[in-house]
Amino acid sequence: MITSEQRGSLSDRRRVSRGGRRAEDRVGAYPPVLVADSYDGVRTSCSRYLDRFNFQVLEASDGEQALARINAEAPQVILTELNLPEMPAWRLAQWLSQNWRTRQIPVIVLAAGLEPGTDQDFQSMVAGVLLKPFQLQTMLGEIRRVLRTPDRA
Repeated sequence: MITSEQRGSLSDRRRVSRGGRRAEDRVGAYPPVLVADSYDGVRTSCSRYLDRFNFQVLEASDGEQALARINAEAPQVILTELNLPEMPAWRLAQWLSQNWRTRQIPVIVLAAGLEPGTDQDFQSMVAGVLLKPFQLQTMLGEIRRVLRTPDRA
């Protein structure tokens, strides 16, 4: 026989969407993600979408802001525009690889297009590339893939 306490806990579980999380699980549930893009529309839409899935989202509109956020907040994933003002993606990835605190942070590049002969060294420095325009669901899948990768060095 089910008691009223058990019935209450069952109904509480039914109110949570399938595979979802409760509001009290929100804080610190998912790692911080830095979205560095000079276009407000891209940055805002990516941030809002990731926030819906309870990621802690940090934003930067140029390279200087991105470096400040990285030093202050230590994100676990960085989404950056290929040609970010003041620090393009290749320089950011190079800077990250030279610092022992940041060399493990994976970088996903958001690019309008890549030339077929893109430098192999650059491609080895980044965890992934998303070609604009991309679906937000694809971005989320790429972030999850990168976070599951055991060895990012």
